[in-house]
Amino acid sequence: MNSRVVGWMVALLVLLNVGGAASVLLSLGRGDWGGLGTLAWVLGLDVAGFWLLRQLRD
Repeated sequence: MNSRVVGWMVALLVLLNVGGAASVLLSLGRGDWGGLGTLAWVLGLDVAGFWLLRQLRD
C-alpha cells in the first residue's frame, strides 16, 4: 500500500507542476505579475510534497 501512496503523490506533484507552470506562463504572457503568487504557491506545495514523500520512504 505504501508504494501506491507514493505513486499517487508523485503523480499529484507532476500534475501540480504542469498546471502551475502553465498558469505562470499564461499570466506572465499577458503582462500580469500575479503569476508570481501562483509560482510561490506551487513552490511551497512542492516543498511540502517532497517532505511528505521523504517521510513515507523512511
